[in-house]
Amino acid sequence: MHIHDFHQRLTDLGAKPMHIGRISRAWLRGLPLDTGTRHQKTENFLPLSVRQALPQLTQELNALARLSAEHPAADGSARLLVELADKQMVESVLLPRDGLCVSSQVGCAVGCVFCMTGKSGLLRQLSTAEIVAQVALARRFRPVKKVVFMGMGEPAHNLDNVLEAINLLGTEGGIGQRNLVFSTVG
Repeated sequence: MHIHDFHQRLTDLGAKPMHIGRISRAWLRGLPLDTGTRHQKTENFLPLSVRQALPQLTQELNALARLSAEHPAADGSARLLVELADKQMVESVLLPRDGLCVSSQVGCAVGCVFCMTGKSGLLRQLSTAEIVAQVALARRFRPVKKVVFMGMGEPAHNLDNVLEAINLLGTEGGIGQRNLVFSTVG
């Protein structure tokens, strides 16, 4: 699933831009899609057709990134082995002080001698939805206020999807642009 496909499905269900924004924000913040506000319940805000589709949409979004294993470390970090919808695996790392490293590729073509990821070669690029799904998944466990693009893969080799993810996380995800860090080998 791609982000624009998700937004189009919501539009086809009768969602207006404000509904799409609210649902996207809830997902990117690790909240249930039917989260209302302090002043308004979801049933008073979202169209019925959208509310009825939320369980299926939730399943599809959750399938983008599922936790396969978690390996906590003594320093407060935790390595998350994340299973994608096509059963490929990537890693995300929860950092102390509300940070998260995310992957942008399955494998890597660079082949740095110190890195195990490059030994398998590049299998494929992650979509924007798969990149931001790592953040949504991590936010179910602890707050994420900073995202570093330096997990598996070279972010510069998947530039379009990484930049779209940075834009989404900075707008809908509520993460300040200063806290979205792009790290590259070159």
